[in-house]
Amino acid sequence: MKRPHNFTLSFYWFAWELHWAALLGATLQADIARFMPETFYGRASAILGGFGAFVAILTQYGAGRASDLVRRRAPFIIVGTLLDIVALFVFAKAPSFAAAVLGFASVNIALNIAGGPYQALIPDRVDKGKQGTASAYMGFMRLAGTVVGLLLAKVFVHQPGPGVTAATLELGLTELVAAISLVLLAALAVTIFGVKEQPGDVPAPQPVFAHWESRTSFWWLIVQRSFVSCGLYSILPFLGFYLRFALHISGFLSASLTLLLVMVVCSLAGTVPAGIIGDRVQKKSIIYIALAMVATGALALAFLTSLTPVYAVAVIIGVGWGAYYSVDWALATVLLPPGRAGALMAIWNLGTSAPQVAAPIIGGLLVDKLGEATGNFGLAYRTLFGLVATFVVLGAIALSFVREPRREPGKGVSLESS
Repeated sequence: MKRPHNFTLSFYWFAWELHWAALLGATLQADIARFMPETFYGRASAILGGFGAFVAILTQYGAGRASDLVRRRAPFIIVGTLLDIVALFVFAKAPSFAAAVLGFASVNIALNIAGGPYQALIPDRVDKGKQGTASAYMGFMRLAGTVVGLLLAKVFVHQPGPGVTAATLELGLTELVAAISLVLLAALAVTIFGVKEQPGDVPAPQPVFAHWESRTSFWWLIVQRSFVSCGLYSILPFLGFYLRFALHISGFLSASLTLLLVMVVCSLAGTVPAGIIGDRVQKKSIIYIALAMVATGALALAFLTSLTPVYAVAVIIGVGWGAYYSVDWALATVLLPPGRAGALMAIWNLGTSAPQVAAPIIGGLLVDKLGEATGNFGLAYRTLFGLVATFVVLGAIALSFVREPRREPGKGVSLESS
């Protein structure tokens, strides 16, 4: 079986993250601020993000398992990408909050038809002893896509307010999804023509839940990822509102995008070195350090009172985020048995997708209820970032139960160590 270059395997991740960064980084907040009152921002975030992520979970598993059974990934990637482009334009034209919820759910369904099978390509096509390096490429592409997605959102997404018409808002969103669509088509071409899927490239399907040596560790890794993702997905939807209510920043959408860009650019510094080193040392050690940085940064946000030090915190969170991003993914791939990557990677990705449902609901209800009870929404958003740090710490505790496969010289990955 021909091994495609890591760049080719990972380029679709660039488009994937560009897509989600542009939507989650500002577009959803703009729709919420456009259609809903300030006292309902938290619950609206829960509805919009939570419902979209729920349908994504179901779609990703279904598509991933189907690609295992038919032993093909490419058809799902093609169909899902093309459907997503249609759904993006439907979402951009949404005339109401209810229409935006349905449009965003359609986007989640479509792109996850592609995403479930796509994420199985590295386990399919890369030797376990080299998956740290492959995951470093993946992490770099994902974070680079996040940078570009946030920049596109900064250019095209307008903050609702006096003097900003509905036509202006809709035009900006339409231009944004047009740009996203072009990148998706380019990434699709690179993936399909670069990977050149052949019969036999996908291992023969196996029962999804049959026993394998690292099964218990795999499930603990899902628990770990779920806690950490609950923390990360409590940052993205609420950072702008934190700036608005806790730090009293009037242009909160622009400031939020700038901070997210700082985080992501700094995360690039941690991604590739951590992934490559992860092929040589225990991956868990790198993940612990990364989580400590993210938890420390999130806790600091609960106490800061001005914007300037938030940029320093963004650097700390960013470097930790980048290191975690690539190494955690690489650890999951080396735990996988053959013939089940599509379904099991979709199940493992529940550690990301389920928190996309849970985090907006938990965070949204927390800030709305606490804000209403105390009359201080700034305190509510500070409390939310204390909760983010707690989630990350719980993730580190869950990681301690994962037994990481270790490499023996000349024998690849074998045996298990604590």
